[in-house]
Amino acid sequence: MSVTKAAVITAKGQVEIREMPLPDPGPGEVQVQMAANGICMFEVSVYTGVEPIYPCNAGHEGIGRVVKVGPGVKNLREGDWVPAGRWTQLENLPADGRPAFSSAPKDPALWLWEPVDCVVRALYEYDISPGDRVLLIGSGFMGLLNVQGLGRYPLAELVVADLDAAKLELAARFGATETIRAGTEEGNARLEELKGKKFDLVIEASGSEQALRMCGDLVRNGGRLALFGWQHGMRSVNMTRWHIGGLKVLNTAPAIATDRNINTMERAVRLIERCVFDLAPLVTHRHSWKDVASALDEAARRPAGYIKGVLEFD
Repeated sequence: MSVTKAAVITAKGQVEIREMPLPDPGPGEVQVQMAANGICMFEVSVYTGVEPIYPCNAGHEGIGRVVKVGPGVKNLREGDWVPAGRWTQLENLPADGRPAFSSAPKDPALWLWEPVDCVVRALYEYDISPGDRVLLIGSGFMGLLNVQGLGRYPLAELVVADLDAAKLELAARFGATETIRAGTEEGNARLEELKGKKFDLVIEASGSEQALRMCGDLVRNGGRLALFGWQHGMRSVNMTRWHIGGLKVLNTAPAIATDRNINTMERAVRLIERCVFDLAPLVTHRHSWKDVASALDEAARRPAGYIKGVLEFD
């Protein structure tokens, strides 16, 4: 039995680093030493009280190195770099289905597997056909990862709308055929115009109720409306349009893939290695994990230029 330290969100605006007992890995487990871990809007929502889930053993986007192997493990060995979980120095994780990266990363912060896994799962659900016209609303971190994936598809159009001009520049770099600066007179006029040229697939990736309401008017009859962004709490939308238009409404949250017999973690790892998904332009802020409170405060503020924050472990 040894000990580890982990970050725990204990109440609104409060996070502690706690010492916890850590046994040796059991049968079928490996012990992983954390190298880097992303700051997701889930943890920010808990920290700010939007989702008051306390205490919260935070973190789920980690990458680390195997330091101990439990009995019966055949697929991993000490020294392997693998997807990991919590904001903790060390943790025991199931080995089954957990892929090893082919090599050690030069910068672990750029190999966060879980956000890519979420996009991979969503891509299965979008049911894209060659020549589809696609609109994505919201080019934050997860929206831009979507654009990186969608930009590889043979789409007729990939239109991206957002409030932030700098993020739209990245979207264009990643394959968007058109970008729209929502909230401007010109951008709003363009979105209004596109209601007359509806899309096969509209992806709501902002989490905004206003954007969600707009989506129904931008999807063609029988088209697909994908709810990728987290819509917190109650929402009010025009269900008449959704019903009469026969919209296929897809909740593409990760649990949608529960019944798919596909190891999306494995696929996310390989796609990161091939640079299909490239986090280098997206990871904008880094903190020592010991400064987790400052990191969460910054993520909640989202200062200019902020796209993705990462905790680095020493």
